Amino acid sequence: MIGSGAGRAARPQRSAGRGVLLAGLLVVAVATAFRAWQLQGAWFFYDDFYFIQRALDGPLTWTYLVEPYNGHLMPAGALLTWLNAHADAMSFAYPAVQIVVGFALTGLAALRLVLRLFGVRWAALVPLVLFLFSPFLIPATIWWAAAVNQVPMLLAVIMALSSFVAYLRSPRWPALVATFAWMAVGLLFVERTLTGFVVLWLVALLYFTEGTFPDRLRQLWNRYRAAVVVQVVAVLVYLAAYAPFALNFDAGSVRSRPLFGVLRDLAGVAFPIGAAGGPLDWQVSGVTQSEVHPSQLLLVLSWVVLGVVVLASGMTRRHGLRAWLIPVAGLLANAALIAVSRAIYFGSAIALDLRFQTESALTVALAAGLAFLPVPGARQSAEPRPGATWSISRPSWVVGGLVGYLALAVASTASYPLRNLTDTSPERYYGNVAASMAEDPDAVLLNRTVPDWLWAPLAYPTNTYRHMFPMLSPGPQVATTVTDGGAVVDAAGRFRPITFVPQRTQRAAVGADGCFARALTARTTHVLDGPVLGPDWYLRLRYAAARDTDATLRIGDRTVDVRLERGEHTLITPAPGAYASVDVRVASGTACLERLEIGAVLPAG
Repeated sequence: MIGSGAGRAARPQRSAGRGVLLAGLLVVAVATAFRAWQLQGAWFFYDDFYFIQRALDGPLTWTYLVEPYNGHLMPAGALLTWLNAHADAMSFAYPAVQIVVGFALTGLAALRLVLRLFGVRWAALVPLVLFLFSPFLIPATIWWAAAVNQVPMLLAVIMALSSFVAYLRSPRWPALVATFAWMAVGLLFVERTLTGFVVLWLVALLYFTEGTFPDRLRQLWNRYRAAVVVQVVAVLVYLAAYAPFALNFDAGSVRSRPLFGVLRDLAGVAFPIGAAGGPLDWQVSGVTQSEVHPSQLLLVLSWVVLGVVVLASGMTRRHGLRAWLIPVAGLLANAALIAVSRAIYFGSAIALDLRFQTESALTVALAAGLAFLPVPGARQSAEPRPGATWSISRPSWVVGGLVGYLALAVASTASYPLRNLTDTSPERYYGNVAASMAEDPDAVLLNRTVPDWLWAPLAYPTNTYRHMFPMLSPGPQVATTVTDGGAVVDAAGRFRPITFVPQRTQRAAVGADGCFARALTARTTHVLDGPVLGPDWYLRLRYAAARDTDATLRIGDRTVDVRLERGEHTLITPAPGAYASVDVRVASGTACLERLEIGAVLPAG
């Protein structure tokens, strides 16, 4: 009879457990559908084009996989990009599917983590919702250049933490091996996975030890010595390979980009607004920065909400406040990384871009759970504080808060810049280039740079037609020098005839024979009527040649080889630099130089 009674008591528990699991799976499914929806309107953007260029440049080699990019070592991400580019370089379907699948797997991993960490209870789904719908995830689940690194990073850290919790409860080698195997997977995608170790060990220090700080450290060493040793060795080995090979930022230059400025924007603006549900408004700054741009009222309200939650965790729960050390540690780590890298070039405002603290989606959700919920098997965890007379953890408060949070998150996603590009839409630009190629397949483009919003001027020459258009396969004809015509691409991506706007011309007068000089096999110098200075100048030369011949132009400190065709023609070629004369030499024969001009090239119309 006793056994029968115990069985009857266990059945409702199993039924409730199945209900929690099914509800968790439903949350993951809805969140995945939401991420699939948010990809509507998104396409390749900025760094994506450089990644595609690199992938199409040659075969899949080890050198290609381990070539660093802006301090990132990302062989697995490079492999995925290479596979996508060689399947169809201009199809966003492959990256989009990978983002959605990666997010779904991350959601399932997060469900596994919260159930393992907090037990199978309905309240465990609250941090799951906070994580899966977090605005911190918006950039990393829309922009491929961020997603290819950060979605796998999150998946790896979450799976590692789940295994590590099992190890902390019962130190066994299989759980430890699984922990570091998952962290190794994350490091194959991006070195920023290292910040995940901070989360792992803070959970261990704060919840699976007790006493003073020295006591906790001794307990970590005595109980989890194998993990500590493996951790130290693994990180040192990775850093020994990464630092000399991929670290390409000068930490000394942080003096000109104060850490406190980064902290102000990262922790003072971006973090609270993201934690509360989103900025609603964004602004694009420095081309690639989709920065949060909340109203002052919303920012103040986000601080109030965050403050109330933190205060409540301290006033209503014993051991509640310590949970917030996890997102604080993440903020400090990311602030340091930004200060020694992107802030050097873009200033502290780069910290307003949520992709630089994607991990906050996890750390905030984790802290919210740890601040209010007990952790089975932990030495210390949150528990109701005796005598507390109020609580924000009542179902009505929690449901109301989650509804407001979700409403802000959806509205913030809907207004995200990469989903709403109009005049600066890369997809529309490339579509117009492809249409122009179909209309005029014989057009020869004078090699120029694409608009700044498409790819960075600092990335020259990878922002020129010659590098940006082959991904259309086979791409238009592009030449450094065009003769008798040629075309350029306007800001919308349409082919236009060249309009040449002269600013300088040869000083020598045109003679009775129609020539101001003759080009010979010996170099001749032709002085301009004024100096030239700058990167965006072009040379236009009208000539008459008795035969086809090669010619060499000396323009400032540059030497340009061109082909002079028999008869009377006009050629245009780039002429950047600082100079006041142009030298001309032909390989054979002579050529009548009728007019030499330096000017700007514009699309006609």
